[in-house]
Amino acid sequence: MSIAGMLSTYLFKRGVFEYMEMTFDNYIVNPMGIKNSVFSQREMYRELYRQKLDKILVREGGKVNYKLYKDKDNYYVWFKIPSEVISNFYYDVVIKFIPKSNAVKLTKSLKEYNVKFYSNDPAFVFTFAYAMEKNKLFIDELAPVMSQEALKERAKERNPKSEVGYVKSLFFAYLLMRQYNLFDKLLYEENGISFNIKELLSKITPADKKIRDRQEAQIELNKKNRIAKAKEANKERDKEMKTTNSTTTSKMTKNFNISKKSKTVGRIKRTKKF
Repeated sequence: MSIAGMLSTYLFKRGVFEYMEMTFDNYIVNPMGIKNSVFSQREMYRELYRQKLDKILVREGGKVNYKLYKDKDNYYVWFKIPSEVISNFYYDVVIKFIPKSNAVKLTKSLKEYNVKFYSNDPAFVFTFAYAMEKNKLFIDELAPVMSQEALKERAKERNPKSEVGYVKSLFFAYLLMRQYNLFDKLLYEENGISFNIKELLSKITPADKKIRDRQEAQIELNKKNRIAKAKEANKERDKEMKTTNSTTTSKMTKNFNISKKSKTVGRIKRTKKF
């Protein structure tokens, strides 16, 4: 690490810096932004989330919708990330890419760009929105569609130290960017549309509403699961009853035949005596 880099890390640890800068790769390597711990868990998370995303892609027919934007030197990608649990339910995830130097502007890839994030999935809203805002990793333009409470109040129970951590929807976005080659700036130049904040804000579901919708969807899913379990239990009960009745009938028939046979044999024996 360079002297400047070492000094930056030292000052950040001492709390002199009030914000973090990182590329998307930096976030995946260690979302905390300082090289101390999470590295050993990286491959575990990567494999876990890759498996989860693979299952989602199978359910979604291999397709996740996204839209590319360009705004002077900045670039944006907006994903509709499917819920892992609720079918036909999607979270808005936006990644903003910001050049950290003039040299980076000349590169063909967004790999060296710094990133900022937005997501209206519950983990981001309830656990990391405040930490993202505090560390300047939140997309300020999208504040109107984020929970204001989440931005202003520390997540005392879920994230008391206000640390930046892994968010599943962001990890999914990273994996999809790699899969769809969305780090290539040429795609944004050729296929991206001019960034219009008002238009994007109008298309994103506000986080508070998305959370309510998610809760209602979970209640409905739980109801369907209970009904399905009850039907399955009834089927198993009917099956057991049929098996029991069949066995009972078979035993009764067998006993009846044996009894009938015994009486016949008895009559035959008595006849022989005469």
